[in-house]
Amino acid sequence: MLKASEQTGTKILLDAMSKDKIHLARFVLDALDGEIVDSKAGGAQTPLICSVLLPDSQTRCRFIELLLQKGASVNYQDGNGRTALSHACEIGYLDAVKILVQNGADPEIQDSWGNTPLMYAAVAGHTLVVEFLLLQPPLPSAPLL
Repeated sequence: MLKASEQTGTKILLDAMSKDKIHLARFVLDALDGEIVDSKAGGAQTPLICSVLLPDSQTRCRFIELLLQKGASVNYQDGNGRTALSHACEIGYLDAVKILVQNGADPEIQDSWGNTPLMYAAVAGHTLVVEFLLLQPPLPSAPLL
């Protein structure tokens, strides 16, 4: 459960994102020592997932990069097992997909229904996203013990 200050901070952060106020977002993240960077917003979505859903490309990329710099978990899964990459692939935001993959997003993570980000991109017909993902080298797997 979020403390009252974290709930307020998350609300201010999400509001700053929706209004393209990067300085306010940075201030809130710094003031709360990054405690809210992976907080769950409405629908159990983190600020990173919410930033991927922003309609303006420039705004979206700035907030994705800020949140990753502040320590957002790039592979965090929401209540349905979906990651920021999964959402970006479904919508077809290649700019977001590139930033997330360059920061370690795993395109093989399956959601609650067994779907991967690549599947979402393919079903939605986002050819450039599919091509980009297929050209990525596989992530190193964890060593067997």
